[in-house]
Amino acid sequence: MTFAKRFHAMLGLLGLGVLGLGFCATTASATPVAYVAGPTTTIASSSIPTNSSNAQNLGYAFKTGPSGPFAIDWVKLEVQSTAASTAGTFKIAIHGAAPETAYAAIPDSTVYAVDTVSYTTSAATGTAYDLNLTAADIPNITDYDLLANTAYSLFVYHSSGNGLALRRDGTWTFETTNNAYAVTNGFTMLDTFRNNTANYTNNSGVNYPAFAI
Repeated sequence: MTFAKRFHAMLGLLGLGVLGLGFCATTASATPVAYVAGPTTTIASSSIPTNSSNAQNLGYAFKTGPSGPFAIDWVKLEVQSTAASTAGTFKIAIHGAAPETAYAAIPDSTVYAVDTVSYTTSAATGTAYDLNLTAADIPNITDYDLLANTAYSLFVYHSSGNGLALRRDGTWTFETTNNAYAVTNGFTMLDTFRNNTANYTNNSGVNYPAFAI
């Protein structure tokens, strides 16, 4: 069976779409693409954690639709260079997610796929740009099939340097972040999280960023 491995990157997560991060997924039967895409107006950034623990992370949780299994075709990350022309790596992973509750879901201990991505930042510090990842960049993630009606988390962690950050939208208020994501094909957005803390807020209860992966 074949999969049209494409990643839809409106900004967000699955559809599969990914977060600040966004991703696109297709079904084994080549039915319409599903995706989760995040907000289109990002105003700030958050550095990808350097700690090797996958509990030090940035990402989101979602639940797949009923027409699976799904294959992720591509992932688009909205990033910003925090250091000019810096080479490095980071990890991107798919875990399970629990509980399956809005604004409470975080990664669980079940690891489904992990890839290490190499990057070189923009020549100008502070430049925002898209980092598009295909099967050549994330072979384990694009080879993994997401089951129907199942909660997953998609996140980044373990950056080798401080040169890369995920863009975020800090304008969303308490427990409205999920509304920032466009989803299709029965997918449901569950939560954005940082360091396995649910309902991620960047500024003491003021801003709840919707990361674009």
